[in-house]
Order: sequence, then structure tokens, then C-alpha cells
Amino acid sequence: MAPNIIFVLLDGSRFDRLHISEKFSELSKEGFLLDNVTAAYPYTFSAMNAIFTGLFGKENGVDAYYKMFKLRDSIPFLPEILQKNGYFTTCNLISDRVISSRGFDVHTSHDEYVDNLKEKHPELLKEWFSQAGEKPLFSFLQFSKIHTVTVSEILKKYDWDNQEYYDNKTKNLENYDNAFLESVEYAEIIKQTIEKLGKKDNTIIVFFADHGTGIGERFGERNYGVFTYEETIRTFYLFIGPMIEKNKKCSKLHSSIELFPTLLQLAKVISGLGSKPRSFANYLLGQDESFDDEFCFSETGGLQGPFPSPKSPNVFSIKTVSHKLIYFKSNEKFELYDLIDDPNEQNNLIGTSEEIESKLKIKLLEWINR
Repeated sequence: MAPNIIFVLLDGSRFDRLHISEKFSELSKEGFLLDNVTAAYPYTFSAMNAIFTGLFGKENGVDAYYKMFKLRDSIPFLPEILQKNGYFTTCNLISDRVISSRGFDVHTSHDEYVDNLKEKHPELLKEWFSQAGEKPLFSFLQFSKIHTVTVSEILKKYDWDNQEYYDNKTKNLENYDNAFLESVEYAEIIKQTIEKLGKKDNTIIVFFADHGTGIGERFGERNYGVFTYEETIRTFYLFIGPMIEKNKKCSKLHSSIELFPTLLQLAKVISGLGSKPRSFANYLLGQDESFDDEFCFSETGGLQGPFPSPKSPNVFSIKTVSHKLIYFKSNEKFELYDLIDDPNEQNNLIGTSEEIESKLKIKLLEWINR
């Protein structure tokens, strides 16, 4: 029988703050953690459409903030595929705009300022399992605490060019950490709910981040969506479930678009969509060797910031295991970083590493102009 899949978005969680939670460390021991997954987009709308289609926005239609409703009808969509293959499909999100209702039997949203998701989502899971009957359940749940704090403590208080915010990184990080720790408490409750419902032996839970959240490291980006630095595009996925390897961690390079074929394989669905992007399901199941992607790409166009571009991407990046090249189209500027020696991307190497720079420029411009 196909497994239930509970797909849990810990919205805005940073890969480099996972270590602050002992509870998350304990949770990770029960599954397989990938902590170097490159988000296709550093904001939710396009990030989730890329995950649910295995395609970037140029292919699926959703490559900018103002294109959130432009998902092409011809593009295969994860909930639709699962529904057609016998799944009962549900979601509860911060807004019904986050993702298309295509393929969802139940498509609902919550009020992030009113609803207690630690209570609401367990009750919904109980209800949805009952409604599913003999069908396997696919549920997409969004925990929005970090987003709520970001909006109330940052976006409503500071304009994008207010230096006071960028000068207050210690307080910004404290606000973020408190919200993240609450996200981990929520994750524990979801896992416990699956166990209490007697569904543990046939359920795969995926805790993941769609993008990270900045705390003012880069002038012009209050939280996310403006740039493609590591704090907002390096994400994580924690898989827990029967047959999934336990107490495993992988920091090899992967792209978020690989989650699409991976979930289809774990759901025992033959997609017929070819070999790209690659699934890493066999790796999670201990049946295959791990692999690094040679290149991962990200792109964005901010709503605000120094060069807003909400109608089309204008910041692009290519990432390898060791380096990242960023291209700012608006001012024709490149930045190059050594991710091994300079993981916080403070030292721009452009003009000093000709061979690496040339190789990555060619690949990135080919990808942009594909």
C-alpha cells in the first residue's frame, strides 16, 4: 500500500540555526536530514510551485511575485498526480494563494494571527485521515510562526532602507530564534499526532523549509526574497518514516526541484516524467549511494529593496559544492564566493578566480537564456 505523506512546511526556517534546538537534534535522529538543499526561489509562492512541479518558473509560469496565479494548466502538478493515483489530498496554508487548488480534495487556509496551529493541525489530521478512509493521505501543512513574527516585528515597523533595522541584528536574531524554537515544538506535536492516530507504520513525514529568513545581514533585504545568499536559499529536508534511514545526515548539494520526483517515488507513483530532476528517494531508503548536484540554480526579483522586480526575476545565482556566482541583472554586476572558506559570503572574489568565474558565468547565462 502507498504510504501516507505528511508534508510540513516550517516556513522561513534557516538551515544554520537548526543547531540551536536540542529538540530538533533529537527529532533528526529519527530520520534522514538533508541540510544543503538549494531553494529555487527565496520566497514562498514561487518556491512551492517549483517544488510541486519539479520545474523553475520559466517552465511552470510562476517565476515572480506578480505571477503567483500563473501556473500553466499543462504542467503536471504534484497534488493532481497523487490524487489521480488514489490519494486523498489536503492542505492548510497561511493563505489560499500559496498554491493552486488543483488536485486538492480539501484546500483550506488559516489566520496566522488567530489560529493555534499546535491545536488546529492535529485536529485536521485526525479529520482528514477519517475522510480518507482506505485511501492514503497526502497533507500539506504550513506552520507560519516565523512569517508572523517577520511581518509584525519587521515589515510593519521598518522600510527596506531603514538603517535602524540592519543595525539591530542581535535583536532580530533573537526574534527569529524564538519563532524557530516554537516551530520545532509544533513539528514534535505533528509527529506525536501521527503516532497517536496509529499511522506511524505507514506514514512518511517531511519537515522542510521553502526558504530561509535574513536578519539584516544584507542591506536592502529585511527578511527574504531580494537576494540569493545562503541564509535565504540554503534549506533543509527532514524525512521520517518506515524504511527511511534513521540518524542520517547529508550535506551534499541538492536542488529543491528534486523533491518532486522524490515524493512521487516514495508514494510509489510512476510519473513517466523522465530522469530530470533526479529523485534521491533510493538514497533515503539506503538503497543507493549519495550524489552531489554539479550545479544548482536560484533566482528572484524582490518586491522592494534596491532594485525591485516583482514581475520578473532580476537576480540569478549558480551554486556548486564549493562556489557561488550571483548575477544582478539590473546593474550588470557579478559576485563570486568561496562557500567552503567563506560560508557567510563576505569576501567577493570576482576578478580573482578567472577559471572558476568563467565556467560559472557561461553555465549561469546559458541557464538564464535557456
